[in-house]
Formats: sequence, C-alpha cells, structure tokens
Amino acid sequence: MFESIESFQQKIYILKQKTNQNLIETLVQYCDEHSMEFDSIIPFVTGKLKSDLREEFEKLHFLPKTRKIPVFLYNNGRS
Repeated sequence: MFESIESFQQKIYILKQKTNQNLIETLVQYCDEHSMEFDSIIPFVTGKLKSDLREEFEKLHFLPKTRKIPVFLYNNGRS
C-alpha cells in the first residue's frame, strides 16, 4: 500500500498543492483514484496531517473549535 506514513502524507500534500483543494477533498480524491475505502487510510492520518485536517473541519464548523495554547507558552518566555 504505502511505504510509510511519511510517504503517504507527502503524497497527500503534493496532491493538495497540485489540485488547489482542501485536505478533505484531497483525501477523498486520493481514495477515489486508488479505489480505496476511506477507513483504510485512517492509520496514516497522524501528526501534522491530522492537525491540519482538524483545523479544516473546525473552520468548516464540522467540529467544535478546540482551545489552543498561546504560542508564547511554547517558548517558556524566551523570544
């Protein structure tokens, strides 16, 4: 199927850039083109892809917005 999670995610981001679609549309297109069930790619939706997908769902109001930790807390007060 895929060599790795990273290779799958790279393919998705490349397809997204080429088609100028959002991630949701890109994932659906990828599954259609490869005659795959959407459930079969779920294990490959991790890390940044999962985070970006969640943001899209929130922007489209498919999911409630989550609270995000302010960026300054990540830096421990350092600039």
